[in-house]
Amino acid sequence: MIASIPLLRIIIQNQKPVYAYLLLLAGFLLPVFSFSQKSDEKKEVEILNADELRFQESGGKKITKLVGNVRLKQDEILMWCDSAHLDKETNSVDAWGHIHIQQDTVNAFSNTLHHDGNRKFSSLQGNAQLSDGNMKLFTNQLFYDVKNRLSYYVDSGRVLKDSTVITSKRGYYYSNTNEVFFKGDVVIKDPDYTLYSDTLKYHTGTKVSTFLGHTEIINAESRIVCSSGWYDSEHNISAFGKNTTVYNPPQQLNADSIFYERAIGFSKVIGPFQWIDSSMGVEILGHYGEYSDRRQYIMATQKPLMIYKMEKDSLLLTGDTLKSMTKSETDTVRNFFAYRNVQLFMKDMQGVCDSLFYSFEDSIFRMYQQPVIWSDQTQMSGDTIYFYTKNRKADHFSIYRSGFIISPTGKKYYDQIKGTNIFGYFEDNEMRRLDVEGNSESLYFGKDEKDKFIGANKAQSNTISLHFENKKIKKIVFIKKPEAVFTPMKMLTKEQMQLKDFKWQIDRKPKSREALLE
Repeated sequence: MIASIPLLRIIIQNQKPVYAYLLLLAGFLLPVFSFSQKSDEKKEVEILNADELRFQESGGKKITKLVGNVRLKQDEILMWCDSAHLDKETNSVDAWGHIHIQQDTVNAFSNTLHHDGNRKFSSLQGNAQLSDGNMKLFTNQLFYDVKNRLSYYVDSGRVLKDSTVITSKRGYYYSNTNEVFFKGDVVIKDPDYTLYSDTLKYHTGTKVSTFLGHTEIINAESRIVCSSGWYDSEHNISAFGKNTTVYNPPQQLNADSIFYERAIGFSKVIGPFQWIDSSMGVEILGHYGEYSDRRQYIMATQKPLMIYKMEKDSLLLTGDTLKSMTKSETDTVRNFFAYRNVQLFMKDMQGVCDSLFYSFEDSIFRMYQQPVIWSDQTQMSGDTIYFYTKNRKADHFSIYRSGFIISPTGKKYYDQIKGTNIFGYFEDNEMRRLDVEGNSESLYFGKDEKDKFIGANKAQSNTISLHFENKKIKKIVFIKKPEAVFTPMKMLTKEQMQLKDFKWQIDRKPKSREALLE
């Protein structure tokens, strides 16, 4: 070790020349003896090289000054600098110029350095940098805990990882685990996205970012705001936690748990969520959902609900499963599907069926398998029902095959009309007219001036038209002369009080909006 220190200039201050050689010898032997006694403990800072070495006593302390190509060592730590002061008493080093610290793959650089050898703790100031092969860290002041392989800054720093730049007010890098913790005004600049967060953990090996606190992620297609989550930039996979909102105009998704695979454009939502498309006035709620970028496919289950905003009302639609997608990958027209236990609710109309299809191309709700709709207390059913909207208003509907209309007129009496097909028309979202076509039959209970039932009138005609006022039947018109039979109340049998295939299904009718929202 001593042989590596050039003896070109050794200056011993304030000593007479006659004692110079003895003091010079003592000055070299004492450090050598000290190093040899404590080398096994590997705690003292060792001098490996210097162009000049000076000894100075200042303030009661003995300082070893090193100048030119200085190289020091403590255990597995190597230190380089232009000049340094070594305090043997405190086992500390103050160094200046081209500072370089190396520990395995970790390299740190700065303009100045203070190293506490007892604590194995370094403070690097001025253009401080740190690199471990995975990333590079830049800051004005860097603290390095050698023992725990922890480096950190507390007054703004910047980390480079490939083409990604991360900045924050404070940062903590654990070399053992390849983890970096950022705190305060965290910003990630990546070619594919920009991230703003309060707190973030980044793994330099896996390229996984974990964020806590308010976070915002922006890319070319969307903006994500959340309070927790993680993003794997290596595999383009991410997950977001509570209070997450994804903005993708005109669409928006609010959820507490989202998993997204960007490579295949697939996302999964677990827990309560809300999907909104403001251009269509459509909102979908549910507790489990899946979304695919391909054809903008969305599927919702676990009490899903679609809300379609109309001019003066909103149509609520629910079922076991709701699905929506565009007609094709290049088309923007969206279709909706509902399966099993389908219910729909409007202020002036309610309905149920087993499956439903709706397209924004023609604004028609198509109801299949035992469909029933109600307008106030009037029940309408058939094999298939088409419900048409126009300018976000109820316009008309069609019931195909086995059409049947039932309207309560007393505690146990029902006015009834049946036919092959039934067509209904709305005005200001209220039923105004019903036309029954093909093998039409009607059963109507008449009343006297005292509103007392007097009998039942059963008629048959090819076409029957019903006109409504204040949500009640005002008059019935038979287009062709009907074949009618009137039976007084006292003579009516149970069979005569109902047309064939009569089925009152009020128990299937949705009770309220709140019931669909439960």
